Amino acid sequence: MSMPGTQDIIDNLLRGVMISAVNRAVFERKAVFSMGTVNQGVRLGGASLAYDNLVRPLAKQVLPALPLPNGK
Repeated sequence: MSMPGTQDIIDNLLRGVMISAVNRAVFERKAVFSMGTVNQGVRLGGASLAYDNLVRPLAKQVLPALPLPNGK
């Protein structure tokens, strides 16, 4: 497992803020330029970063070792 670089962290956080802004504008009908958007975006970006660096590599190691239900 490799450590995320600065660019990966920034990309995930900005992607989270963009997704949060679209969600607030389209679905919640709230102000896009607010601290709520930034806070939600940082949470989404952090979760994405954690998934990319913790869950995905672990799943790639564990899932191939599991037997398939059809016996193959």
